[in-house]
This record gives sequence, C-alpha cells and structure tokens, in this order.
Amino acid sequence: MTHLAAKLNIWVYTMDMSSMAVEKNGLFSINVDRRLSAKEQWEDFLHELCHVLRHSGNQMVMPDRYVDWQEQDATNFQLYAAMPLAMLKKLALPEQKNEMIALLSEEFQVTYRLAEARIVQIQRRVLQGIMDQEYQRLTESQFTRYSPANWSDSTRAIMNKLEQLKQKGASIDG
Repeated sequence: MTHLAAKLNIWVYTMDMSSMAVEKNGLFSINVDRRLSAKEQWEDFLHELCHVLRHSGNQMVMPDRYVDWQEQDATNFQLYAAMPLAMLKKLALPEQKNEMIALLSEEFQVTYRLAEARIVQIQRRVLQGIMDQEYQRLTESQFTRYSPANWSDSTRAIMNKLEQLKQKGASIDG
C-alpha cells in the first residue's frame, strides 16, 4: 500500500476508523482501518484508491444514487486492481472452483470473498461473451434470407427499379 501510494503521491495512514479517501486542496490521503486484517486492509486501500483516481466530490452531500454508483465502481475497480486479468492468465488454475478461489486468495493476498467475487465476475463475462456470439450467429443466419442472392425475380425487378429512381433523384439533386 505505502509503496503504491508513494508512487501516486497519496498519503496513507491507519486509524481505528472506517477506511476512506480524503482530498483537501488537491492533496489526497487514504485512511485504512487498522482493525482489519492485512488482506482486508489491502482490499480497502484499493477500493479507496479508486475514489482518489476516478471520482470527485463529497459523498456526504451527493445524491444517494450517485454515491451508490461510485461505490459500485470502486468495488469493480478493486477486483481488477487486486487480481489483474493479465496476471490471472499466467496462473495454472485448478479445475475446482473452491481450489481456484483458495489459490487466488493466497497468490494475490486477498480474502476468500474477494477472490470468489473475481472468479464469479470472470465466469459471468465469459458466459456473456458466449451468449453474445450465439445471438450474433442466430441473427446473422436470419438475415441471410434477405440477401440479394435469395431474392425472387419480382423482388429483384422492384429493387432494380428503386435503384434507378434513386440514381435519377441523385442526378436531379446533384
């Protein structure tokens, strides 16, 4: 935490209070709750780091929906920052989900809960990609029947007439 914060010119301190990011006069600091375990402190630091890097404003005076969005964004950022996909791809992951989660928790020094959330997020994205490809395949196959190669003679004649009218209109307008 301290090394990364120093690189980003952020002051980090620990106190017996909830973790939070604070900006004053363009200077940033992050308090990390020292009552938490080392893994939880790292996770809280990453969450608060997102607020410093990507958000602005005082949440005490923001509309609840905007605060909720910022918190969700920070939670997603935390997953990526704690376990970057490029690093995950280099690991030989076990087949069993619980073993995979345990390995990620140990390898990245995060809680089991956060490692599980990252695995679920990746699984959801993979499934969404598969569903998107399947949807695209289905819609493309539906539109092949509308290809000019599949037109009847009367459709082709009408389309040719429309094209001729379009060409005449272009020459009149141009």
